[in-house]
Amino acid sequence: MAIAENFLQQLKQVRVIKKTITRSVQDLVANLQNNTIIVPSYQRNFVWDRDKQYRFIESIFMDVPIPPVFFLENFDEKDGSTILEIIDGVQRLTTLENFVNGDLKLGSLQTLKELNQSTFNSLPVNLKGLFLGREINTIVIESGTRPEIQFEVFGRLNNGSVSLNAQELRNCMFHGEWNNFIIGCSKKDIFRELVEVFPKFRKPKKGQPDKCRMLDVEMILRFFTLYEGFDQEKNKYPAPKKEVLNEYMREKIKQPIDKDHTQQLESVLEKVLTMIEMTFRKNHFKSFTLKKDDALFSGTPNQAVFDIQMLGFVDYSIEDIKDKTEIIYEEFLHLCSYDRLFIDAISKGTNDKINERMMTWKRVLKEIIKDSEFYQEKLKQKQKLFRENPTCSASGRTINSLDETDLSEDKIYHRCHSPRLSRSERKTSNPKNSPIVIDLLGSISEFETAKDAIMFIISIIVDKISDDEYEIERLCSLEFIGTPSELSAKRQDKKLKVFKPININNLYIDISISRSEILEQIKMMTSLFSFLSNFKIINN
Repeated sequence: MAIAENFLQQLKQVRVIKKTITRSVQDLVANLQNNTIIVPSYQRNFVWDRDKQYRFIESIFMDVPIPPVFFLENFDEKDGSTILEIIDGVQRLTTLENFVNGDLKLGSLQTLKELNQSTFNSLPVNLKGLFLGREINTIVIESGTRPEIQFEVFGRLNNGSVSLNAQELRNCMFHGEWNNFIIGCSKKDIFRELVEVFPKFRKPKKGQPDKCRMLDVEMILRFFTLYEGFDQEKNKYPAPKKEVLNEYMREKIKQPIDKDHTQQLESVLEKVLTMIEMTFRKNHFKSFTLKKDDALFSGTPNQAVFDIQMLGFVDYSIEDIKDKTEIIYEEFLHLCSYDRLFIDAISKGTNDKINERMMTWKRVLKEIIKDSEFYQEKLKQKQKLFRENPTCSASGRTINSLDETDLSEDKIYHRCHSPRLSRSERKTSNPKNSPIVIDLLGSISEFETAKDAIMFIISIIVDKISDDEYEIERLCSLEFIGTPSELSAKRQDKKLKVFKPININNLYIDISISRSEILEQIKMMTSLFSFLSNFKIINN
């Protein structure tokens, strides 16, 4: 491709204006302390562990060449003084400050072993001076560089870096009002109470690495992305993959923040967090698993469980569930124990199975809200039998908690020995009368029976091909489509014949067969027509 005549002018427009300065450790630490060098709000937290800090300090003593630290030049609007924002080098400069301030005692050094157990203040004066005098190359991106190019520099310096996780990079690349909003949401008291049940979300001690690394902020982003990305017409959520979250952030920063909109999002967030706190008894965001002879919650948060617990409550009020929290909790344990499809959807390939787990959980919530009395009676009976004699009817072992207990046919069992478990393990497909969930034309739909599903699909086909003789002929080629006399002739068995009209050319469909056979019919029909090429049975 030929280079345009104005290419040199284009280069001038995107040129990075910079200067290289060699700075002493003493100057850099002093500038950090007097805030002429700052860690901007969009930068990530300190994440280096002790060993990385030790090795870096050892490298400074040894005068090992290290990559330059990058700054972005800004000016204080109040007094016009120059401020340097760190855009690459936060971990290194923070480590220098930790050591000089006495917050870091050296250890595990392999080359300069004599420095092990030393703090900066314990060093001889000459070694202190040597350390403070070591020089580090710095590159300052000057304020004359166009803002969009400054942003591009940051992305190029950090994109693909192994030390930045996805949310840390988003925090840098998409900083601004919207990013500040979701960070603010992650600091809400109720959210902190819920996430700080897990050690990695707790605030680290001075000089210790931050194990959270903005994963709490990503949880808020994930919730808002799914909540706002839900397609009501198709009854479908977007897969919460990295690129989907990125695109959501990218779209949000394109426009000024809408205060009314953010207040509405905050209100929904606080509502569902309150409902989760009411319902899950410190076991929120955790999966519940049967392992050998144990039935227990995981010790770490599960993103797929976070999805269902947050999004499941969106359509309900606190008033709707305040007297139903125990049975909601109980049915969650039940799904995690015995529903293989649900278990797979929260444990394997979870991003792609967002709609499977959400359909299941929403259906359960809907049934509970509609007929809570039935569930309440079951739970009361289980509680009564557990209080009277907490012994498994199958194994004879003592059951330690109500969570571990299952009620089946008026007897209690440890969940790992429940007859319900053996039935679910024998299943290779859904029970005969369980709902059918399908993804058709980009829309998730649920049907009580396979017969309901096939009649819905045939209605779509008929609507599409009603004026196309060739396509109608193709439909007639299926052995289960024809006139009543044709279908009767094909079916020689004595079973009850169930033929349903399909409202085209006096044709009928034969559905006097088993659930699994109807599902095969559905697959045959949808494979026949290109407009149904994306069809999928989700829970088969």
